[in-house]
Amino acid sequence: MSFVIPAHMPPPSASGSDSSDSESDAGASDWASSLGDARRSTSLFDSSVHPSPELALAADKAAHGFDLKATSERLGLDIYGRMRLINLIRKEKLSAKDVEGVNKDDERLKDDALLVPVLADDPLLQLDFDDDWSDDEDEAGPSDKAVAQTPAAAAAASSSESAELEKLRAEVQALRAVVERNFGGDDEDNGKGKERDDDTHYFESYAENDIHEIMLKDTTRTVSYARFIMSNPTVFRDSIVMDVGAGTGILSMLAARAGAKKVYAIEASGLASKTRDNIRANGLEDVITVIQGKVEDIVLPADLKVDVIISEWMGYMLLYESMLDSVLYARDKYLAPGGLMAPSQTRLVISAITADGLYRDHVDFWKDVYGFDMFGAMTSPYFGDGLVEIVDKEEVVTSEYIVRDINSHDATPASLDFHSEFSIACTTTEPTTVRAFLTHFDTFFSPLGGAKASHVSASQDVHIHEFAHDLFKTAVAPLNDAEANAVSFTTGPRGQPTHWKQVAFLLRKPLELKPGQSIQGRFFCRKDVDNSRELDAEIHFAVVEAGAKPAEFTVQAYKVR
Repeated sequence: MSFVIPAHMPPPSASGSDSSDSESDAGASDWASSLGDARRSTSLFDSSVHPSPELALAADKAAHGFDLKATSERLGLDIYGRMRLINLIRKEKLSAKDVEGVNKDDERLKDDALLVPVLADDPLLQLDFDDDWSDDEDEAGPSDKAVAQTPAAAAAASSSESAELEKLRAEVQALRAVVERNFGGDDEDNGKGKERDDDTHYFESYAENDIHEIMLKDTTRTVSYARFIMSNPTVFRDSIVMDVGAGTGILSMLAARAGAKKVYAIEASGLASKTRDNIRANGLEDVITVIQGKVEDIVLPADLKVDVIISEWMGYMLLYESMLDSVLYARDKYLAPGGLMAPSQTRLVISAITADGLYRDHVDFWKDVYGFDMFGAMTSPYFGDGLVEIVDKEEVVTSEYIVRDINSHDATPASLDFHSEFSIACTTTEPTTVRAFLTHFDTFFSPLGGAKASHVSASQDVHIHEFAHDLFKTAVAPLNDAEANAVSFTTGPRGQPTHWKQVAFLLRKPLELKPGQSIQGRFFCRKDVDNSRELDAEIHFAVVEAGAKPAEFTVQAYKVR
């Protein structure tokens, strides 16, 4: 769904995200407060969004001549009838005039399927129409009659309120029973009484060979880690290393080859048995100990401190899979003061693209499928999900903006749910059409740990150096200090393709962008409320002239899964 909201923000700075955000929890874990509370409501007849259900209904009355209370009374609707009517309007996209034609005998008003919300957590469905309808009564304050109540009258009123409360509870219980009976509520088959489990499927997916083969064949990824480990022997020699999410054991074995005296390879999936086999096959079992389990659950000596924590934790759009939470847990519990995190820094970057290829492959395709038009029914999912794709660099038509800058040494789990303002400027010499936003991430390694951890500035030009395959066999001294600090890689369209690709967010309505204009907005990201391994993203955006401020934003919400 996309809608428009007023913009009340100063134009973001031209550089990356605010430096205070990158090293603190600023802008973190405030999704609800930033996006409005749970009462924000969408109109029944258009895409406008209002701060409360009362204001949404007032706007519908003013703009469309529709009075929900009067219509409910005309149709003789109880609480369930009103819920069915609201969902009917949303589901069938009825106009106010269409609703006038609905009569008391309409079978749709008895259809229990319409008790299932069309909009998740729709505040209009939760509004107490009977008791709190009149704003005038709320504003009038307590009446003289109420103040002057006798004890007997007060007791009678209290008894009446209790009866109404019990009636409401019974109605809610009845509604729950209806929904559970018809649409599969909490029963034994869908996990009643069971703890939520976001981990089992996740770890099972890493127990098979295929995903590890893909990652190991991603030379940008694997070579970057290898170069950092093997070209910094002074960091790894005689050190104690923890590899969080060890997989096949490749990073653990590289650390052992670089001179680590002890490596703890933590792997939660069933692949751990193969990890042990790999380590034995390479004669490194005396240095590397494989421990199967989540790093939050394993038992290690209480006083254990490690010198280096290394992990390949990055997922799609950097934070998908939420593995960084586990790495930060390991850091807080096991990393010695001044210890090293590798990678030391990551950045999530946004830009805008023409999305010519994505539209051709995923949207325009459905307009003519062997002579049949399937566009309307089949394209909707592409506008609600982040699309994991490799995008041609020629499709990028704006500058880039860092929406999250994560220093692994001081980041907190709370800072991984965040929002950031952004501003990306048109880089073309002719007017162009923007059909999607694009995100990618950059990763940096530094041999300095703790308070000395380097924070790479936006102006530094860092890249992966070519090197011979024998680098994997023995540690080598870095050519100079600058090279030791310059190990990095990008997953962006201007770099070598990686298995992470990029994540694109298609716009329901393309933007026309001219030279001199920019796109300003806000980018929101949080863990999905139903599956913490997935992400919810929301983008607020507007095209503005140079030096101007947006009057309002268009908003689109997405899932990364």
